[in-house]
Amino acid sequence: MGAQSASNTAAFRSGFIAVIGRPNMGKSTFLNRVLGQKVAIVTPKAQTTRSRILGVCHRKNCQMVFLDTPGIHHAGGNRLNQTMVKTAYDACREVDHILLLVDLPDGMKEADFDIVDQLIKRPGTTPTITLLINKIDDLSADERHAFDFALREIDPEISALFDRIIPISAKHGNGVKDVLTHLKNKMPVGPHYFPEDQITDQPERFIAAEIVREKLFLNLRQELPYDLAVVTESYKEEGKILHLHVAIWVTRDSQKGMVIGRKGAILKKVGEAARKEMERLLNTRIYLQLWVQVKKDWSRRDSMLRELGYLDS
Repeated sequence: MGAQSASNTAAFRSGFIAVIGRPNMGKSTFLNRVLGQKVAIVTPKAQTTRSRILGVCHRKNCQMVFLDTPGIHHAGGNRLNQTMVKTAYDACREVDHILLLVDLPDGMKEADFDIVDQLIKRPGTTPTITLLINKIDDLSADERHAFDFALREIDPEISALFDRIIPISAKHGNGVKDVLTHLKNKMPVGPHYFPEDQITDQPERFIAAEIVREKLFLNLRQELPYDLAVVTESYKEEGKILHLHVAIWVTRDSQKGMVIGRKGAILKKVGEAARKEMERLLNTRIYLQLWVQVKKDWSRRDSMLRELGYLDS
């Protein structure tokens, strides 16, 4: 009776966890795996994520709020890239824990140490960081055994930077349960920040635009996707059908035809794929209208970055 009573009255724990790393390390795939539902778009191209995406993981007596972030990279003079990197570092302020993802084939790079160095130098309390080594699914059973041994023998200077090093496969789920158990023990006593039926703070119109952008990334070649932005301009429920009007921004007139495709083939393919996924995620019938607009130099103009939600108003 005493043990059961103690269990029932166990303090509720909650906290915020930033998920950071270089581009294309599997951060969004990890978040979707943790939540068991897609809230962040995923493509093979680097720098797909441009905004801070929040996902809420509900567990018994615990709520873990994850912040998926854009990949940290050398932004140069590009205003959009500068904003993305700032968004990633800003997400690490006031969080209770940080997860740094690195790619197993790459290992720890100088850029990863630079990220840790920037986090340690930030004002306030030095963050606690767990290193997640992703993509262990590429290893055989023998290789994994050898890899686990190598982790135990890791350079003390590297090991000292992290409270724990955990190998995972964000794609297949290996090791993710260990991460959640580890994080649950790290969370402080705290409140329910979100209702139990809520897994993200992103409005549906933002999710709709992100799904369209994902399909564009998957269907367009070379560098064109990086010149695109997507915004939901109209979002109306009419009867049992959700009507969405979504604009695709390009920077030059010559790009407009490339996005539309011959006889509208690319835009039609993107629209069909996006509509099907939206209907599945939002559980409703959708009428989706896409069109392409030329917004010259949108990625360099703060007013347009604010309109897209990449900069605070």
